Amino acid sequence: MTWRNWTMAVMGAWFALSAWVLNPMHSSPYFWTAIILGGLVLIGSLWELVDNVFRPSVYYLEALFGLYLGLSPFVYSFTRHGWATAITTILGAAIFVGGLWQARTKNSQAERTPDHPNHRVAS
Repeated sequence: MTWRNWTMAVMGAWFALSAWVLNPMHSSPYFWTAIILGGLVLIGSLWELVDNVFRPSVYYLEALFGLYLGLSPFVYSFTRHGWATAITTILGAAIFVGGLWQARTKNSQAERTPDHPNHRVAS
């Protein structure tokens, strides 16, 4: 489960940085959307990495943020910039799918609970 959290954290960090890298039309709404939602995805992923309690609501929020980020090229009308549209849409969709995958994982709680029967302590 942690590799998915790390992947989501990297994608969230990328969106926060993309406000400067992928803002071809210099749109203030896209700038703040990328910073805020990318930062929230990053914070949510890092929070779940250090927290021992499985909270599917955090992942559903990340999925919602990913959906919005993936649709942002169409919302902010910069589809004529093909490379920026492709990267933003693909990574937004990846965050959306990753958030749903994390939230719907059946063994998430069991994988992270130290008193789980399959949990082994290193000697």
